[in-house]
Amino acid sequence: MRGVVKISGLIAASMAMMVGLSGCSNPFSKQPQAQAMEAAQTGPTLWESNLQYVRVVSQDSGAVPNQHPLPISQEDMRSILESMYVNQRVLLRTSQVPLFSPGELSTLSSTLSRGLGQAGPNEDVNFVILGLHQGAIASERRTNSARVFVDGAGRLNFVFGLIHEEYREKDQFTGQTIDRRVNPLLPGSRNRDSGVSTTVAQDNGISFYQDPNSGRERTDWVVIDIPTVLATAQERRQGQHGDINPQLVEDIVRTKQETGNLRDDMSNVKEILFEMSDEIERLREEVERLRQ
Repeated sequence: MRGVVKISGLIAASMAMMVGLSGCSNPFSKQPQAQAMEAAQTGPTLWESNLQYVRVVSQDSGAVPNQHPLPISQEDMRSILESMYVNQRVLLRTSQVPLFSPGELSTLSSTLSRGLGQAGPNEDVNFVILGLHQGAIASERRTNSARVFVDGAGRLNFVFGLIHEEYREKDQFTGQTIDRRVNPLLPGSRNRDSGVSTTVAQDNGISFYQDPNSGRERTDWVVIDIPTVLATAQERRQGQHGDINPQLVEDIVRTKQETGNLRDDMSNVKEILFEMSDEIERLREEVERLRQ
């Protein structure tokens, strides 16, 4: 009888200790900062697919009003997105590769254009998106996420949370499924540096934000001078064509556009197949658990 009493007492004490610890610090719960940031992602959804989305959301706390709404065409937005490259190191070689895949370009060029056109001065446009990018051996799914807005000077800002971050369904060490409620994919914030390991390459009209107080550059925060970037993109397109007959140039542009559309469609199909393969794998595991 005494043994039962002792055991029950130990159980009660253990439960009390667990409750106390969970109230103080639960290592499996979200950090307060992550909780606050995730809560701030709610707003009108322009596009959504599983964990991916493009949404109009409230600004970071303490931010100055944006120059919104700002009408920008889908074509101009695509030119800007196509102008953004990242510095990628594979083995001993560093090269610049496009920041966004064809599928990402197709989705973001339309949704960011619409979002900036309807957002108010106290709103940003956030996105989390997955794309297929060439890795060292094969194509990999990588995540890009950012907070997008036009500042008072008319410059387009991308505050990145993730840049070409390899996307995993399972932890590479434990093999356990990653709970995205605990480890959400988040865009960046004006109030803290995301500490991205991959950075956007600076170019004409593309630079890092410089803190006016400390003078420090933030490599997760990219500032884009829209007219400069669009003019540079146009010059480079014209430079590729040289003195070719204007009609032939028009045919080349049209063919490139059609090829680009086909490439976008193929990329979207590949990404859908990737998503389906993840779902099939989850169903297979569920069937295996039911058999046990």
